[in-house]
Amino acid sequence: LENPVEEAKQFLPQQSNVNADETSHAECGNKMWTWVFISSLVAVFLIRPSRSAKVVKNFLGVAFKGILSTDRFSAYAWLAAIYRQLCWAHLRRDFKKISERSGRSGRIGEELLAHTNRMFHYWHKFKDGKLSRRQFKKLMRPIRKRVESLLEEGKQCGNKKTTGTCKSILKVKEALWAFIEKEGVEPTNNLAEQIIRRIVIWRKTSFGTQSARGTLYLERIMTVVSTCKMQKRNVLDFVTDAICTHLAGLPSPSLIPTKIRKNELLKVA
Repeated sequence: LENPVEEAKQFLPQQSNVNADETSHAECGNKMWTWVFISSLVAVFLIRPSRSAKVVKNFLGVAFKGILSTDRFSAYAWLAAIYRQLCWAHLRRDFKKISERSGRSGRIGEELLAHTNRMFHYWHKFKDGKLSRRQFKKLMRPIRKRVESLLEEGKQCGNKKTTGTCKSILKVKEALWAFIEKEGVEPTNNLAEQIIRRIVIWRKTSFGTQSARGTLYLERIMTVVSTCKMQKRNVLDFVTDAICTHLAGLPSPSLIPTKIRKNELLKVA
């Protein structure tokens, strides 16, 4: 599986929109971290000793100019806000906490939740084809303006926790709205969370990996399994093909979707 997985690793940082997430892992009882990066029906898993920004930089490259969709975890903060999309499912949880506080903070949180729900309503109508991109942008303008205004109010509300949350979100406020302008960008990071759940379930029913070789196998097989399932390809057929071509000294099967692969070959030609 080495060649198809390495090809997927080279492919993914070149995409215009990437979703990412991370979760814990254990190798010989030592704590490590599993990362997943997803784009264009390709998912790449990495298992590393670190949960730091270095992993993301090494994988995507410091010159990455697509949109990276994530939660607000600090490992992604090195990337300029204009190249990020924050997950609104996570933001909704932050706004919910704000709404449960007393006084001014609670009022601000309730209104933030109301605008979040309105945004999702319009987003689903857009995704269903009931709104054009132009109509969606027009409907989002007052929501965007009011949300940013409420976050500014939250900075001054007198509640220490609310102030801290609002300040940190406003530092990357451009990362709230990429999904309005950019084709293919979603307002949530649900895709990465769904894909990484597969390895979370595996982790909970096992004792982790017991060697570096086992860890390497796990990240490769999870890359293959998740990518094949996203593309509705048979996992056993792919792995069998990979083994047979390796033994015969033939080119490995590819995890890159056929249509994209053909387009890339045409560009090279």
